[in-house]
Amino acid sequence: MLDQSYIGKKLPTIRYQVDASKIRELALALGDDNPIYHDKAAAQAAGYPDIVAPLTFPTLFRFWGGTAAGAETRTILQQMGANVLRILHGEEQYEYFGTLHPGDDISGELEIKSIDRKEGSSGAMDMVRTQATYRKQTGEVVAIARATMVVRW
Repeated sequence: MLDQSYIGKKLPTIRYQVDASKIRELALALGDDNPIYHDKAAAQAAGYPDIVAPLTFPTLFRFWGGTAAGAETRTILQQMGANVLRILHGEEQYEYFGTLHPGDDISGELEIKSIDRKEGSSGAMDMVRTQATYRKQTGEVVAIARATMVVRW
């Protein structure tokens, strides 16, 4: 089982600079051709200052492979006792208070809320539930993400 002492711990601050190319790449990967994700003029016509990040964009903040946050997340999971090759992304929920746009400098506080053991047909699994609060450079909370990772044993 994963190290239970991590429950309630706040992990190092996540930092992410929102980039227009990443917004477009995610929208393309999702197969979403809504012009507010691709075209600044269309986004402005819809009342936004610039293109808008798709709703699942905050997942990148923790798991984007080339960022310090992605490396820190993997390192902490390993310190807790997880084999990162056996982790599944279980679910994620977002509560939004604003929109994300290119140039937003995001900081996030991530807390491990719980670790629960479940027995499945293929063996034991630990369910790691987290909550991340993301703020823009202004200090405004823009989103809260609640996620579950499944660590298979």
